[in-house]
Parts: sequence; C-alpha cells; structure tokens
Amino acid sequence: MPDPQIEKLLIVQDRDIALQKIEEELARIPRERAKIEALIETEKENIDAASQSLKEKEVQRSELDHAVKGKESDIARFKNQQLEVKKNDEYRALTQQIEQAEAEIAQLEETEIKLMLDIDSTREAFEAEKTTIEARIQDQHEEIKQLGEREQNLKDSIDAAKQALAASREGIEANYIEHYDRVKKLAKRPPYVAAIQQHKCGGCHLRVSNEVSRGAMDAGEPHFCDQCARMVYA
Repeated sequence: MPDPQIEKLLIVQDRDIALQKIEEELARIPRERAKIEALIETEKENIDAASQSLKEKEVQRSELDHAVKGKESDIARFKNQQLEVKKNDEYRALTQQIEQAEAEIAQLEETEIKLMLDIDSTREAFEAEKTTIEARIQDQHEEIKQLGEREQNLKDSIDAAKQALAASREGIEANYIEHYDRVKKLAKRPPYVAAIQQHKCGGCHLRVSNEVSRGAMDAGEPHFCDQCARMVYA
C-alpha cells in the first residue's frame, strides 16, 4: 500500500472500531441488567402466586373444619331438644335433622380429606419448585454482579481507548482526516477506509469504476468508492 496517510488512517480506524465496541458493550449492559431484573421479578411473582394458592387451600380447609364443627354443634343442640320434646313427630323431626347433619358432616369430612391430600402434594411441589426458583434467582443475581464488574472494567478502559484514538490521529494530513470523519458520519458501519480487491470495494462489496480502481493505487490524495463514498485504497 503506497500511501502512508492511508496506513495511518487504518490505524485510526482500528482504534475507532475498538472504542465503538467498548461503547456499544457499555450501552448493552443496562439493557441486559434490566432484562435479568425483570426475570427475577417474574420468578418472585411465581413463588408468590404458588404460595398464595397454597394459602387459599389452607383457608378452604379451615372453612371446612369450621363447617364440620358447626354441624356437630347443631347435632348436640338437636339431641338436647329431643330430651325436651314430648311428641313423637317432633322427636322424629329432630332425628331427621340429626341424620341430615351427620350426612353433611360425612360429606364435608370426605371433601376435607381430599383437600388435605391436595394440600400435602401442593406443598411438596411448591417447596421443590421454590428451591429451584431460588437457585435460579441466585444465579441471576450473580449474572448482575458480573455485569457490574464488566461495566466497571469497560469504563476503566474507555479513557485509554479514547487516548489511543486521539494519539493515532496526530500527524495525519488535514484533508485525509477530514475526509475520514466525513465518511464516518455518512457510512452506517465500518470500514470507513476499505481495500479494493478484484475491482470491488471492501466496504459495500460493489464494483467500482476503473477510474477509481486505478486512482486508488496512487498516493498523495484520498480516493473514494463511487458506490458508497468510502475511502478506498489498493
């Protein structure tokens, strides 16, 4: 490559790209942290939802137990009333009420037993899932910690990268560095200085004119791709 100014610009470009990578990675870290934090919140919500479901089953069990005790109280009251009544039809009516209450107690107790079994299996599943979720949350907190360390390392290195870039720009002819900065603003992505190979620009990969291809071999002035306007050399 005959043009020493292009050689210097390639160094500028390498350091420019290195700085951009640091800046891009720094910009990604808050998004990654927010994503992990959202996952942690979801995990916690899952634990709370499962815990609430278990609590609701416990409430249902308590309500069934209370209902059984209420029926037992009714039976005791009916039996006391039987001791006081004198007519057979009144006695039989109370007997029917006692039998109805006893049947309802049997149904309630059957439901309560099923619910107790359900609570036991639900609690076992909840504890196992809770342990798994808490382990994931711990891993996610560790990821956040590592992101913080990575963020600090990048912040520590960005000043050095900026200094290296500034130093590489020194001693380059004004028209070359001005064209480089202009191309950098126009181009969507690097490279800003690209080699021509087989008559194609290394930036846009399109064929350049013969005039540009021949001119890129000459030193002393910058040359540009007639497709994407990047600086080119051969």
